[in-house]
Amino acid sequence: MTVNRRSFLKTLGGLALSALPSHARPDHAAGAQASRQADWCGEAGAGRPLFIPGERGFLGRLALDDAPLTLRAGPLGQDNADLRSIGLTQAYFARHRGREFANPTFVLQRGQRVRIELENRIDEPTIVHWHGLAVDTRNDGAGMSLAAPGARYAYDFEVRNRSSLYWYHPHPHGLTAGQAYRGLFGQLEVEDDDERALRAALDLTPGKSEIPLVLQDRRGGDYAASTADRMHGFLGDTVLINGTACPYLQVATRLYRFRILNASNARTFRLGWRTAAGEPVPFALVGNDGGLLPSPQPCAEAFLATAERLDVLVDLTDFAVGDTLFLETRAFDPMHMEMSATQDTPPIDHAAMGHAAPATSATPLPDHAAMHHGGPFPEGAPRTLLQLRVRDKVAYAAKVPTRLASLAPVDWSGASERPLRLGFAKGQWRINDRVFAMGETPIEVRRDSAETWLIRNYFNSMPHAMHVHGFAFEVLARETSPDQLTPLKIDARGRLATDLGRKDTVLVWPGESVRIGIDFSCPFAGEQTYMLHCHNLEHEDGGMMLGVKLV
Repeated sequence: MTVNRRSFLKTLGGLALSALPSHARPDHAAGAQASRQADWCGEAGAGRPLFIPGERGFLGRLALDDAPLTLRAGPLGQDNADLRSIGLTQAYFARHRGREFANPTFVLQRGQRVRIELENRIDEPTIVHWHGLAVDTRNDGAGMSLAAPGARYAYDFEVRNRSSLYWYHPHPHGLTAGQAYRGLFGQLEVEDDDERALRAALDLTPGKSEIPLVLQDRRGGDYAASTADRMHGFLGDTVLINGTACPYLQVATRLYRFRILNASNARTFRLGWRTAAGEPVPFALVGNDGGLLPSPQPCAEAFLATAERLDVLVDLTDFAVGDTLFLETRAFDPMHMEMSATQDTPPIDHAAMGHAAPATSATPLPDHAAMHHGGPFPEGAPRTLLQLRVRDKVAYAAKVPTRLASLAPVDWSGASERPLRLGFAKGQWRINDRVFAMGETPIEVRRDSAETWLIRNYFNSMPHAMHVHGFAFEVLARETSPDQLTPLKIDARGRLATDLGRKDTVLVWPGESVRIGIDFSCPFAGEQTYMLHCHNLEHEDGGMMLGVKLV
């Protein structure tokens, strides 16, 4: 069943905006003006064309076949000046059918066999974690096995996941944050019948009307985490999209799909769209971490924590040639209340570290060279991230399906419940008052069982993006959520639109409890060990991680 594209998206927008109280609506005049003032690109200034990955090069789409592939983690060479200019010093390199790639976007088919050999050419031990993929312990890359400098590690697994945007990054304990920040990260696209049906229904073409947006904030110089960074998370002073500063994209009057990955070490975004006049533009959420939702969801804005993904549709059919549209991160309370949690940590200048209250203005930075000065861009402050410039009028008659995918329901009524507490003590972030120790698995679950986990974050804490290896989960409920989430709730269980479907990472705010359900059905023989951890990479490296063993 389908409905008219234009009326459908307009209806979504009306529903989303009417649910917001006047003080929280994104079209509130003060908020819109603050966001415009905080536009570091300068809306009337010269931007840069958004880099869109092609069939080679940086983030290029590499459709894997049955042949083994070598993925080399190594330093950037003299021929990688473009990547050096955005602050990267390392990358994953691959060669496939005569084409060279840096941090390739692997395009995989459900049911496909994947054989990739990691070659470590950096000066630290490393390993690749396939974030979101359901694989066995040996192929998970959780850090129990590492490739030493000069060594190799062979992966061989079947793609069991449904279609979605996943990603990959290093996972050596204590070294993950630096390696990922220096440039070791990439995307994974899994395709299946649902994905192909959506592209056909909406006439979507990757690289043209389907655009990946990899968000990452960066700071000048090499990665060097201070004591404050290790506690709060490493924040940059500028935000890049696909490696582009101050990006714009020329678009036509049709529907566009944006697949958004937050590849930042620690930053959370509050994403929304608006016109040049500050009027909000609603969008349809069609997918998240675990793939397409059962049906599109109306949204006015959405939070996106580190490692999470969003799959959104934006309708430009009613715009005129010459119009502009902006993707922005809006002001919010970052809720960094961790300093009151302990007395054994020396005082830290929150403002200098970018953890002050949301800013209302910022000085526009006219060029890339000017980006790296002053302190980090405060988390929770507004900023324009991307400009869409409508340049072509086209006829577009596609229809948005009202059903996108079918998800088998899971009965959680008989599932056992496991409590998990997130907090800070004795100078370290902890889960259930424990920190990670190699070889220990404090969480043991019965193979092929179902559990519900109640993840409670202490009030004297900060937001934590909790990631589970090896298994997708359902968000069943949010309780005692902060007031800023109230306009985004979609049901009596306190869930957000971004909580629907399947997830592998969920943001838990201070004072909040999030209940998730995990089906531990496992097709792999023998004992399997995975990880639960905060995806704030400085927290992960500091030990906010526990082993999970199937017994």
